[in-house]
Amino acid sequence: MASGAAVGAAGHASDALAQAATEGEASVSLQEVVVTGSRIPRTVDQATASPITTIDQTAISQSGFTTTGDLVQQLPGISGSATTAGTNNGGGFGESTIELRGLKDKRTLILLDGRRIGVFGGPGASGAVDVNQIPLNIIDHVDVLKEGAGAIYGSDAIAGVVNFVTRKGVNDLEINGEAGATTHGFDGGHQAVNLLWGGSSDKFDFLVSGSYTKQKAVYAAARQFSKHALYLYSGTAGRSVYSAGSSRVPNGRASLPAGALVPGTTTGQTLRGYYGCSTVYRTPGTDGTALADYTCPRESYNYQPFNLITTPAERGALFTSASYKITDELEAYTEITMNKTHSGFEIAPLPFDATADNVVISGANEYNPFGVDFGGLNTTNSNYRTRFVTLGDRKSQADTDTKLINVGLRGPLPFGNWKWDLNLGYNREDQQEQVFGYVYFPGLQNEVGPSFANADGTFGCGTDAAHAVPGCTPINFFDLNSPQTISQLSALSTSYHDINTFVYKSAALDLNGALFPLPAGDLQTAIGFQYESQQAQYSADYIVQAQAPLYISCLISEEACTGNSGGSYNSKEFYAEAFVPILKDLPGVKTLNLDLGVRYSDYSLFGKTTKGQFKLEYKPVSDLLVRGTFSQVFRVPTLIDLYAAPLNTSVNYADPCYGSTAASVASNPNLATVCNGAYQLGGTYGYNGTAQVTGLILSNPNLKPETGHVWTYGFVLQIPGVENLSITADVWRYDINNIITQLDPNYSSQQCIATGAPEFCNLIHRFQTGNNQGEMEVFFQPNVNLGELKTDGVDYDIAYKLNKTFLGSFRFDLSATYTDKFLSVPLPGAAPTEVAGTYNKQFGNYAKWRALSSVAWSRGPFEGMVQLQMINSEVLHDPATQNEALFGMPDPDLQIPRIFYLNATLGYTVKPTNTKVQFGMQNINNRQPPLLYQNNVINANTDVSTYDLLGRRFFFTINQKF
Repeated sequence: MASGAAVGAAGHASDALAQAATEGEASVSLQEVVVTGSRIPRTVDQATASPITTIDQTAISQSGFTTTGDLVQQLPGISGSATTAGTNNGGGFGESTIELRGLKDKRTLILLDGRRIGVFGGPGASGAVDVNQIPLNIIDHVDVLKEGAGAIYGSDAIAGVVNFVTRKGVNDLEINGEAGATTHGFDGGHQAVNLLWGGSSDKFDFLVSGSYTKQKAVYAAARQFSKHALYLYSGTAGRSVYSAGSSRVPNGRASLPAGALVPGTTTGQTLRGYYGCSTVYRTPGTDGTALADYTCPRESYNYQPFNLITTPAERGALFTSASYKITDELEAYTEITMNKTHSGFEIAPLPFDATADNVVISGANEYNPFGVDFGGLNTTNSNYRTRFVTLGDRKSQADTDTKLINVGLRGPLPFGNWKWDLNLGYNREDQQEQVFGYVYFPGLQNEVGPSFANADGTFGCGTDAAHAVPGCTPINFFDLNSPQTISQLSALSTSYHDINTFVYKSAALDLNGALFPLPAGDLQTAIGFQYESQQAQYSADYIVQAQAPLYISCLISEEACTGNSGGSYNSKEFYAEAFVPILKDLPGVKTLNLDLGVRYSDYSLFGKTTKGQFKLEYKPVSDLLVRGTFSQVFRVPTLIDLYAAPLNTSVNYADPCYGSTAASVASNPNLATVCNGAYQLGGTYGYNGTAQVTGLILSNPNLKPETGHVWTYGFVLQIPGVENLSITADVWRYDINNIITQLDPNYSSQQCIATGAPEFCNLIHRFQTGNNQGEMEVFFQPNVNLGELKTDGVDYDIAYKLNKTFLGSFRFDLSATYTDKFLSVPLPGAAPTEVAGTYNKQFGNYAKWRALSSVAWSRGPFEGMVQLQMINSEVLHDPATQNEALFGMPDPDLQIPRIFYLNATLGYTVKPTNTKVQFGMQNINNRQPPLLYQNNVINANTDVSTYDLLGRRFFFTINQKF
């Protein structure tokens, strides 16, 4: 069914090679179907102008994957930073997304049986379609359209389209079970149970499927590459790696103010003079209430072991489809998918920052040995940092309930061979998340505030008895390990929850048929009308409600601060497509066809737009197809892009201002803007002990649609004289303008220094006064329309089938994608950033070469497959924490090595009982992911969107048909 070449084990050969390599297979009668990328039916053996990779049912069953995301994400055309099960910090919703060409997952349109899935995850999720909501056992095949398709499908089809086509014509009962784990202590276990039942008659056809899958969590401590928080530094002696971790340490970290006197004295030695340093840490085993309990040596906290490299997920899904011929001229149909997912993230215990969390630890508190105030946003107090390890990890429990419903009527029109299809669609997603591991700060503020002695020798909260805080007992916040402190903190512990609801409605009328005959064939036409509406409501707990403009102060930690929001929009659209056979069976022209398409869209928020497409198919001889396409594409902002409430996050930030002074930035006004507040210190602005800063993710109701153009051209060659050998090559080029992107602080700082543009420079908010002057207060990360993306490359595919040899039947497939360039132009006239061949903090992983090859074999009741996946080497620019321009230190590119993954399966079918058993292994060579370090990534010291995190693992499946 594919019109592009195949990907072995993740796909299959197209055109004449479209059938599985099974011994003694019968010939397949051809029929007309609507192929992905067109609304006009074509016979299934025809290669078309559109480059398509198809993953067939055989490849799906042999893969050993239990989620749809894992199946598709291995394709060579996937790159960038899609969400996976390894996305723990910033994930935890059990979702997987698809990112074709590295153009962000929101620019890849996801279809189920040719119809848009209109459900998007909540603000904490990716904001793109979660393909894991589609059960694997209902999928007949997956078509991956690797071109823009705005005229055919409308918004979002910029990078391409992934169409999940469900099984039809099932007339038996099928039960399938799978279990697997890793060879690393048998962790990461997964189980799946699937049931499929179908039947058909002259009038009625139905399919019912139920599935249950479970994936167990794996902690980062279980793998050598992720068990420590590793940071890369550059210095005069060269590059070094430190297991540095976080400055929020369980023993507490007190920054001492300059000039503050030692408690109990009115003159003489200052606190800094007493210790000989400006930052001190409590000695373990002490209660922290005496000055002698503190020492100077720097400490850090290794937060990595508490994080996950695979998030847990438990899913139950129900799918049903049915069609009934009411009359010979009228058929009713329905398709319903329901999915419930229980998942969650787990990260290290809550860090505390008295300044950012806006809690003032009073110098008059009975347990404060320093006699000075710490913390508070609008103060000149020094900071105090610690970590609530005794409360346990921060964890979430997320429940996502999705419903995808399509019902309709279809049949032939009373004239010609025209057909019509009237469809109504309703998609709904309800997502609830509860997050644990937080502290109620108003209560904590009372307990760390000033205290006084009662007549009975006990202490109360307040400045004196006349101003006592009822029911409050001072807490020893300087020793979080004491039983009394643990008890008091437990009483203050809290969780928060949010509820997100999304509704998508559609109504469509589609018509297609022959308009009139031409010498080379009938002119085929498809037209359609469609109405769509989307609405979303984000409801956050009252304890996380924050206020403008910075949104960093609420009743618990700033990282959880957000708010309520919601919105909606609708669209009315009309499309038309014409397939024009121009020439046929002439010398030098076996066939010459033209496909034209246009779509008119009217959006309630974004106005009107018209987009077109042009496709050309030319066969000079039967064995060669030369093809080309041109598409105008667009993407309207999602509801999350437009309306999501501000969301706090922690981001790794290589501050370009470390080491700066007023003099060092005088020659660079743009650097002075980035360092506003930092360079005014009068001395050198030094490293503050943490590479993480507070980021604020911001939606933008003023966003405009993205627009662009996509070109593809190439050929499909059936090698003359060699049966079942085909070669395909397609060149692609994308040019997208007015892109919607969430800005990364490192990228924004670099662009501010390079251009001085307020779009970047105004995102930086530093403390301007006091002992925290120069440190980052919050860095805005808005969604913006900014700049242009340009990318081009080539897809290569080779497919060969060798049938009925003495050793059996074989299928050989090789698919590769080469990305020649990926240019980001942040502003008109600005210097472009080349991303191809690099890992980029803003965009993700863009290895120039990716490939997937396989050999599939069958002989009698046996079948097997060996698959090899390759991700080429790349570089990471500016990988260290220090700034070469300011320090004059070498900061060479970090070389990321090429990596191969070897997978294999072996199956046996007991034909008398229709029982199939299969054993397989993934990542047989046990390749561990390359280190990218915490300077450059959020999770696991590596790129969790691209590389395998679990290592070698095995699975066993059994499939029974009745």
